[in-house]
Amino acid sequence: MRVTKISLLASLLLCTSSFAIDNIEVTGAGKFFYGTVDGSPDGTNRPNLLNKEGAFAQFGIDMGVGADLGAGFKGKIAGTGLATANMGGNIANAPWATGMMGSQVWLSEVYVSKNVLDKTAVTLGRQSLDTPFAFTELWNIASNTFDAVLVENTDLSDTTLLGAYIDKGNGVNGFASVNPAITDSGRLRNPFKKFYEGAYVVGAKNKSLSGTELQAWFYELKNTAKAYWIQGDTEYSGITFGAQAAVLNPDNTLDTSANSKAFAAKIGYTGIENLTLSAAVSQTDKDGSANFQIANLATGGNGGAQSKLYTEAWWNFGYVGAAGATAYNVTALYNIPDIVALGFFYTDVNQRAENGNNDMSEYTATAAKSFGSLDTTLAYVYSKANDYNDAKYYNNIQVYLTYKF
Repeated sequence: MRVTKISLLASLLLCTSSFAIDNIEVTGAGKFFYGTVDGSPDGTNRPNLLNKEGAFAQFGIDMGVGADLGAGFKGKIAGTGLATANMGGNIANAPWATGMMGSQVWLSEVYVSKNVLDKTAVTLGRQSLDTPFAFTELWNIASNTFDAVLVENTDLSDTTLLGAYIDKGNGVNGFASVNPAITDSGRLRNPFKKFYEGAYVVGAKNKSLSGTELQAWFYELKNTAKAYWIQGDTEYSGITFGAQAAVLNPDNTLDTSANSKAFAAKIGYTGIENLTLSAAVSQTDKDGSANFQIANLATGGNGGAQSKLYTEAWWNFGYVGAAGATAYNVTALYNIPDIVALGFFYTDVNQRAENGNNDMSEYTATAAKSFGSLDTTLAYVYSKANDYNDAKYYNNIQVYLTYKF
């Protein structure tokens, strides 16, 4: 890992040395993620918990260099490296992120930005995005990013207008949320692939009402689908409320089903110091598409992708946004200052038999603690799903270590 770290940082600094730059900022993080389960896809040959047969693990590093490039331009170049460090067959049987053991590296961010008008900023290049149907998922050891153009305007009071064109991304379906940057033969390749046939995104976020944020989004995936997302969140005297409505219309595909629709509501309480409570419910349309869920279209809209719906599970993605699904979520967060941050998450999904009968239940408990620059999290997930482990409950223990520098 030391060799990978030095070579990646040197490469990024060399890339910036050819420009008249100022205010250089170097950021980075080293990571080790480990997980182990005692379930199996069909419920047979279940591994013992903590045995290598049921374990998945990976080392990761993120390195970035940002700077002022002159004439009002700002830029950033960042790389991501992953390695299993000969753990395969010894400690773990699978990698955490990319579905391939071994080492690999790619450029995760390469962009320039500039205020072209007083309150209008343009960002061009490889970057993270945060929109309801296309976003960078942060749960993984390596995050997916996009080749895109993003325009943001704040001329209207308390309002942000956004427009984007997404050309490519490195997200893929399901657990392996980023394309590997190396083929099995060891040759480097570009992990960024066409985002459908390109996509246009328009959004607006408004905070004119005290304690309230309203947002609306429209997407056009060229020759594939159109999508809409409306959301409102507010807080009053420690009580929070939220509502969501989403529609995804696969109008230009061979999918003959009706639009995928979802509605969700959430209520929460933050009136006690260091305690956050919430409960949510969501419902998807029984006539929705089996090929396009109400979820992140960048990492597998047909299943396995994380959803922005309030009811999304902590770990088992790909259920709450499926057609014909009724989902519930209860979340409790409690921070003991300077000691530990605790979390409890419960999600239950019931899907109509006509839509696949893919029910899922998940209980998750987490404990997080920072030791200076080292962030640590321990998670325990107890879950079952009709499409895994013969619909029986199984255990999942995870350890997250991130050192920021």
